[in-house]
Amino acid sequence: MSDFLYVFFTLLLMATFFVYFRIARKYNIVDLPNYRTMHEGATIRGGGVVIFIAMALYSVFMYNPGYYFLAGLLVIGVTGFLDDLLDLPNRIRFPLQLLSVVLMIWEAGLGNVPLLWLIAAVIVITGTLNAFNFMDGINGITAGYAMVTVGTLLYINNTGQSFIYNGFLLFFILTLLIFAFFNFRRKAVCFAGDVGSLSIAFIIVFLILKLISVTGHWVYVLFLTLYGIDTIFTIIQRLFRKENIFRAHRLHFFQVVIKKTGMPHLMMTAWYMALQLAVNFVVIEIAEFSWERQIIFSLIMLGAISLFYIYVKSKMMKREDVVQ
Repeated sequence: MSDFLYVFFTLLLMATFFVYFRIARKYNIVDLPNYRTMHEGATIRGGGVVIFIAMALYSVFMYNPGYYFLAGLLVIGVTGFLDDLLDLPNRIRFPLQLLSVVLMIWEAGLGNVPLLWLIAAVIVITGTLNAFNFMDGINGITAGYAMVTVGTLLYINNTGQSFIYNGFLLFFILTLLIFAFFNFRRKAVCFAGDVGSLSIAFIIVFLILKLISVTGHWVYVLFLTLYGIDTIFTIIQRLFRKENIFRAHRLHFFQVVIKKTGMPHLMMTAWYMALQLAVNFVVIEIAEFSWERQIIFSLIMLGAISLFYIYVKSKMMKREDVVQ
């Protein structure tokens, strides 16, 4: 894609965001602060709909990774946007998410795996999409974390194993950068909303599955290490506390640390980005090892990060009870 087209799309995306802001203000599509949130003042929600629309249109007119991918993206994006507006019940939201995941797996070339593995993959990936949504709790974290992951995939696509059209990755990064312009700041102009976090997660997981399908290296799932560890341990913690894991809370690692230390949101986001980037470099290196050594090094790395997570979070939470 030429430099002129990148400039054109940048201006078009910026204009689209401003149009959505006017619509959101007119119809009061905003998030108001409450005791479960960490922002101040009314903030436009659902800004990620621009990312969803941009990537869907790019897939139609510029480069289509596949019709199953496009169908899955449309299902997850529309579901997320309706959830932002109407708060869809689980009996509607989850079946649609499962459908989008099945379409994703099929497009990634992993639809011929044994049935039990396929069922497990659908469940795990659906959980991963929702983990992205749950982790979207402070300014910049969704766009920042996604840019680290997609940037790593772009690096692999150019220096190691080409697995998808380069322009698709570059355009995705462009949309994330423009969204970050409005979200990666002390007082965010807009939040991604379910439509944004779920669409971003859908594309990222698809890209990782595509890379795995081409290379056969499952170790690339560790590109989502920090989100995975934070989500899994938070769910375990909430189950021990006999809480409803589907209800909003403030028990994620970043929420606890910010509450206890007063660390600025953007600094915490930067830490997540830096640590995941470091993990990604390790993953790229161990992907060239034998299968046995990949497992050993992966377990060592996951164990070390998990111990650090448990130690810091337990120390923080001993100071006083965290608001639920």
